[in-house]
Amino acid sequence: MLLPDQRDAARVLQAVYGALAPIGLSEVQRELLEAIGDGIYGLAPAAFEDDALTAEAFLATEPSIELRQQVINLLAVTELVAHPIRPASTAAAADVARQLGVSPGLLVDARAIAERHYAVAYLDLQRSSWYARHTLEGALHGRLWREIRSKLAYSGVIADAEISRKWHALEDLPEGSWGRELAYFYHRHNFPFPGDKHGIYELGALHDFVHVLTGYDATAEGEIDTFAFIAAAMPDQSGLVLLAVTLGLFQNGSIHHVAGKRVRLARTDTLGDLGAITRMAHALRRGRACNVDVMGGIDHFALAPLPLDEVRAQLGVSA
Repeated sequence: MLLPDQRDAARVLQAVYGALAPIGLSEVQRELLEAIGDGIYGLAPAAFEDDALTAEAFLATEPSIELRQQVINLLAVTELVAHPIRPASTAAAADVARQLGVSPGLLVDARAIAERHYAVAYLDLQRSSWYARHTLEGALHGRLWREIRSKLAYSGVIADAEISRKWHALEDLPEGSWGRELAYFYHRHNFPFPGDKHGIYELGALHDFVHVLTGYDATAEGEIDTFAFIAAAMPDQSGLVLLAVTLGLFQNGSIHHVAGKRVRLARTDTLGDLGAITRMAHALRRGRACNVDVMGGIDHFALAPLPLDEVRAQLGVSA
């Protein structure tokens, strides 16, 4: 999601401002773009706000397809942090996608949310999510029955002793290890372990490893920060979809249930809390600096016995 080059970042931010300037940015949208510009790229707001680019002017700079898609990705995130999401704003953003000749991506879902088609947006996000793709990949590689068993335990139908033993074994790892800290995370919050009745299914539990890796707690803001980190660390757009779902739960109010369960922490306007936008931008910066896809690019259980600080250093997870 994030660009390595300051000059390219300035152009992308200028194009995002240019797309939304005719409609006007909400306070939270403006604060997010400023936090990303300053906190990640060292760009003062004037560097992109005063020199906003229309789609035509941006195209005149001969941007690559990757840069054009970056504009749309950032536009989508900027739309999804708004509450309420405005139909006119999402329409203007989608028009920019057409002018740039790239897929509107998550802007389609932002438009559906703006028009209160919440179920349509949720189903589309679920279809294109990282979890759906990896569930399918698991089914194709002989893991379908295990994933079904994991989901049955999550739904409270029946516990799975094999899965439960695997995850409870984290309690026996050395003090200070990544896995032992994850076990403490579950105990601290009174969360059942995967495989126990109502314990999160195994694919979903991988993001709990990231909570511990990054130090973000299981709060509304902590979920946003965790998935902002994940989105920035992932090499493709899968992480953006995960972040979009998280913003639906904790910012724009479009999602209240996941996998048929009501999310107890779900609330709107989490990013309106003092300093929350700055912390989200910092999570994006940390994810950008990470050298691996922390969801699908590592063997979490192979690294679980290692000291947490050692894992952080190995994966490039900064303070």
